[in-house]
Amino acid sequence: MILQEMLAEIPRLTPYERLLLLEAVSRSLREELTPGQIAAREATVERLFGALRPEGHPPTDEELREGYTDYLSKKYS
Repeated sequence: MILQEMLAEIPRLTPYERLLLLEAVSRSLREELTPGQIAAREATVERLFGALRPEGHPPTDEELREGYTDYLSKKYS
């Protein structure tokens, strides 16, 4: 069956059959994703973890509040 024939048949399917078709296509695509591709994505996330970490201790809530207050007072003065 060619693609055009399959596309023409889809509207004739019951909702349940269309759902089964959708799940089959989804499963097929997941199987094509090799573990290597998934591992590469995870490695990228691990490499980026902490990339934006500030040097020293993270600012306290009070320090953040003061910094934001200073920013606003400079902006509107």
